[in-house]
Amino acid sequence: MRVMVAGIHVTDPAAAYSFYTEVLGFRDVLVVPQHDLYILGPGTGWERGCQINLEPIRDEAVRRYQEHCLREGLPVLMLAVADAELEYWRLKRAGLTFREELTRSEIGLHFQVEDGVGNILSIHTD
Repeated sequence: MRVMVAGIHVTDPAAAYSFYTEVLGFRDVLVVPQHDLYILGPGTGWERGCQINLEPIRDEAVRRYQEHCLREGLPVLMLAVADAELEYWRLKRAGLTFREELTRSEIGLHFQVEDGVGNILSIHTD
């Protein structure tokens, strides 16, 4: 068994789509903007690994939970890259908001960044 699609709630699906594709480099798997449907992945098809569904927030309880995670500094997604230090500096130059600077700990080299649509992402060396 494997994870095929995992959803994360975002305040603005279209803005999230721009961030996750243009800044992070994810690619379209299934995109239907008129239905706020944005499923992205590391490749161009279902066979390329776990996909991310950028879920619009339509429920007040979900909005409160997302705000809680952001306020408390809780990442909603862990992403892996080949070189976290290289990615850190690339995203620093892009002017993103960081929640944790580049850190080496028992879980390896990592940092945390905001996605601009209500979430914190934790990015780690693969």
